[in-house]
Amino acid sequence: MDIHSALPRRARTRRAFTLIETMIALVVMLMSLLAMLAVVPFAFTNVQTNALQVQAVAVGQRFLDDERNAKLHAIPTPGPTNVPIDAGQSFVDQNQTAKDYGNFTVTPDGCSTIQLTGSGPHLHVNSYLCSVSVSWTVSDATRTVTVQSLVTE
Repeated sequence: MDIHSALPRRARTRRAFTLIETMIALVVMLMSLLAMLAVVPFAFTNVQTNALQVQAVAVGQRFLDDERNAKLHAIPTPGPTNVPIDAGQSFVDQNQTAKDYGNFTVTPDGCSTIQLTGSGPHLHVNSYLCSVSVSWTVSDATRTVTVQSLVTE
């Protein structure tokens, strides 16, 4: 008696991947890879947008410091100005700078007197709310960041 004849019919058939199953697996893997690659340009765009916003806040903070200093020392406040945007290096070629992104438009909004509410010794000092607006244009869309600070004398 042959050993194969003693096994059930199902056990005698050899099961393996067919060409169709392999092709389906490759198509699924290819679709997954393409979906992941589609995220890369989106991520680069978001990183660049966030980098510009952080740079705008830093520029605004610098001018806010000048505005607060002018208020505290009774000197003329700085006027509106333009600051070039530092776009950094290109993602593709590290030796080539990125294209010109234009300028930040910095508008000091001044320091307005405010009345603090509540109780305590801090209410008997002069308090001012100083603010600076920084705007820039990216892809035909104007973006604005406002930086504010409280000044007490």
